Amino acid sequence: MTDTLLDLTIATQIVLRFVVRDEVARTRLPPPWAVSPIPSGASKGANLAVIFNDALLNQDAAGNPAPDAVSRYIGFAVPARHPETEEEAGFNFRILTAHPRAVPGKYKTSRLGSVLRESYAKGSDLNATVTEHFRFRDPHGGSVELQLQYRRGMPSRAMTQGNVRSASDPSILRIYKVHELVDVVRSVPQSIDRVLSYQFRVTISEFSDLFGGAERLVSITIVPWYVRQVYGPPSR
Repeated sequence: MTDTLLDLTIATQIVLRFVVRDEVARTRLPPPWAVSPIPSGASKGANLAVIFNDALLNQDAAGNPAPDAVSRYIGFAVPARHPETEEEAGFNFRILTAHPRAVPGKYKTSRLGSVLRESYAKGSDLNATVTEHFRFRDPHGGSVELQLQYRRGMPSRAMTQGNVRSASDPSILRIYKVHELVDVVRSVPQSIDRVLSYQFRVTISEFSDLFGGAERLVSITIVPWYVRQVYGPPSR
């Protein structure tokens, strides 16, 4: 059965990937799924992704603006593998969004709050330094905040495909087909570091076991251009 186009997104992203304790990452997955750390590359060993999204345009399958056509949000995901089917999928277990019409969202994991995003680039001849500030604040005063400054490099062009499921309802399957530019500004496995300053703070209680001080940052990836088509099983 052929999968159906569901929606399309054009965005920019900042992606942080971490190593957290396996038993903590496992609590975000439904059984029998198991944590499956990234096996190689710039983010080798990472088992948690935090994705800062600035969606420039969300469209439905017909190309019309989606209800949350323009939005800013932070996604949290764990890479996983099914022990019986051997399917690999990223499991979205939380989205923190600024858009009321994105709650509970396509993954049924969204929470509403306010988002601040500031971005500033200073270029001289062929060099550029970029300063980023991205903050989500929930109604109870908790927050997730990233402050980052880095030297821009030459991005690589990538086309990828992967399954994404919901930790709230693992029957939800969305197949991402992505065309993007990727600039890895920090990678511990590949000894890359063009980061000039970095601060990442989380004060929302549901993440306290993930970010209690034992986590290790593996990579920071800048995605200045991100086009994603999402496919899924046809509606019955």
